[in-house]
Amino acid sequence: MYGYPKIIQTRHDVEYLVGYLGSKWATQENIARGLAFLRGLRDNTTVYVFDRALAEGEEPDGAEPAYRVMQDEEGERHQYRLEENPRAPIFRLGFTVEEVDSLITTIEGAQ
Repeated sequence: MYGYPKIIQTRHDVEYLVGYLGSKWATQENIARGLAFLRGLRDNTTVYVFDRALAEGEEPDGAEPAYRVMQDEEGERHQYRLEENPRAPIFRLGFTVEEVDSLITTIEGAQ
């Protein structure tokens, strides 16, 4: 395989991507694309989950972004809580946030 990977589904694919982005053959567009991919992995580790229904005029248990209130079509208000998503792509690929930060720093340092 040469160049930017067409599909990134495994840890090996990410390691190949980082190796490619640190090489002299990587274009600026591919470096920007790869950094955006890695930052997306790092920044999308949380998800809102339903917590409970709120009564009329009831305040949420906390402020955003930890809690978010949504209103449905019937006018009912629901509180959602921000939690770490164990099924996030970063964890599925076998990385930690610190490892991805390190990869981003490595690529930025090679430029």
